Amino acid sequence: MVEKKNKSSRKSDAVGSSKENDDATSKEYSKNAEKVSWRQFLFTILGITAAVVIGICFRNSIRGPAKSMDPLFGSSVPVMYVFGDSTVAAGDFLMTPFPYGIDWPNGVTKNESKGRFCNGYTVADLLAKRLNIPIPQSYNFLDNKRVKLEGNGINFASAGCGLLQATRPFVRFECYSISDQILQMLYGPKKWDAKARFDEAIYVISVGGNDLMFSLKGKDPRVFARQLGSEMGNLLKTLYEKVGGRTYFVNNVGPLGCIPNNREFSGLEKKCNQELNVAAVEYNRVLDEVLLNFSRISDDSTVVVLADSFKLFSLFLESPAVLGFSNATGPCCGEWVDSKGMFVCNGTSPLCSKSEREGYIFFDGAHTTASANQKFLEFCLARKICSVVGKLL
Repeated sequence: MVEKKNKSSRKSDAVGSSKENDDATSKEYSKNAEKVSWRQFLFTILGITAAVVIGICFRNSIRGPAKSMDPLFGSSVPVMYVFGDSTVAAGDFLMTPFPYGIDWPNGVTKNESKGRFCNGYTVADLLAKRLNIPIPQSYNFLDNKRVKLEGNGINFASAGCGLLQATRPFVRFECYSISDQILQMLYGPKKWDAKARFDEAIYVISVGGNDLMFSLKGKDPRVFARQLGSEMGNLLKTLYEKVGGRTYFVNNVGPLGCIPNNREFSGLEKKCNQELNVAAVEYNRVLDEVLLNFSRISDDSTVVVLADSFKLFSLFLESPAVLGFSNATGPCCGEWVDSKGMFVCNGTSPLCSKSEREGYIFFDGAHTTASANQKFLEFCLARKICSVVGKLL
């Protein structure tokens, strides 16, 4: 979720063309979505969630219980590999100038970049620290020689890209899709030493938001969600079969229509873009199915943890003060630029103070603060948003 296109480029960059029936369906779908208020939308999500929970409980009551969280947080995972977009990226140094990384524990200079779209740790960083393993080094930071991993793992995530090869903010934007990231892992040009320990690693996956923001355009969200789900299934299958991956931490997509960039673009009232939010719900529903099916067909040693970002950020947006936040709609860093269709955060941008940053959910127009990421980890550990996808016996 790095950049948001301006209004003219949105139309020209659309991937593919839709049939007339699809256009009519999408327009009607969009009209209906715009009529839904944020509170009504939450009630809808709660209803969907309740239905899913009831269904799972029913199946489990017949075939046996799902796994507990202990296989992940109660075990000693030795190394982490990260795939995805800017929500977990750690090597986009040119796009994250100061003040990105301003609250990094060891400090950061104005000429230094941590490669993260955050003022501090990302969710992937915090998860590594919680598992007591080194924070994975960025693939982009490594040279082309044989890599001495020393148990550090690799972060392949790339800002701006997604599950689909064509997904990116604009046509010539350079980033690595999920399939590119997999090729980097499998075929180099870098070669891994014996400490790669692929079969013992945890695989963190956070992707899908860019696909919905940059590649959905006019398509039926239900059909598009299936397309993304197919790509996610291929990713899991490849990691499982090619490198022996058995432990996965998968993040779903949050309410994209409510990030500052999309609020600002929606006009003076700065309301959430409900069309994007509904598309995110549809994708998350498909993702649930994909993960459950993967859990069923994989062996008994496989653990799949799902992190429900949509649920967490819906809580943030509905009751920010209760959860310790004072600003749930605007960015800590950034100034709106019409030509880019986004908030731009750099060394000359307005920046909230250090004490204020604790109360902001968003650091820039699309990415969360270190404090919001810390809250994510706390809610995950408390089993409020994280659960092991059950293997039905």
